[in-house]
Amino acid sequence: MTFSICASVDGRHGAAIATNAVAVGSTAPFVNRYGTVCTQAMTKTPIGVQTIRRIGGGEAIDEVVSALLNADDHAQQRQVHGIDHNGTTVLHTGMECTSVSGGRTGDTYTIAGNMLTNELVLDRMADAFVESTGKPLDHRLLDALRAGENAGGDKRGTNAQSAALTVFSDTPRIEHDLRVDEHANAVSELERVHETAATSGTEWMDEYPNLDLQRHPH
Repeated sequence: MTFSICASVDGRHGAAIATNAVAVGSTAPFVNRYGTVCTQAMTKTPIGVQTIRRIGGGEAIDEVVSALLNADDHAQQRQVHGIDHNGTTVLHTGMECTSVSGGRTGDTYTIAGNMLTNELVLDRMADAFVESTGKPLDHRLLDALRAGENAGGDKRGTNAQSAALTVFSDTPRIEHDLRVDEHANAVSELERVHETAATSGTEWMDEYPNLDLQRHPH
């Protein structure tokens, strides 16, 4: 149903996600200045909300997600993954998630997917993220999402129907929080909007230097 990546690099945290359903950005990816998490498969949005809130209070992300899933009667239908600012990762794929389902973890990222065409989707996403080291985090997340789509993505259709990108940074930009809620080729549309926002956003911020775009203030 969905493929996504969460990452934490040099104090920046972000997630990118795509699925063959509408408005995934409104329910699944969450980020703040302490980390990032995605809830998918049989999505439970409160897991994302509560995880972000609790890691902001100093709890480790793996302990938070474990506690939330232990209290969830439908945990085996959930897929949850993420990383906090300390580099602690979590990856849960319930036994009842539709195959192909699974995930990958690295020092700075987690990747998960369900209802995929094949496991290559996960591998290609990981490869793309690692190979893009040195780029800004938002670009790296989109590179991973593109690699997942090109490898087959969601098995319910050739292209994802919705996609989203969200990033925390101490130097936020307009292109750090973007959603495509419904489109015939949502990943491509997200890439287009990101490029437009990056270009227009630079011009906009030059014209209005006192803008404050911090979506996650202290």
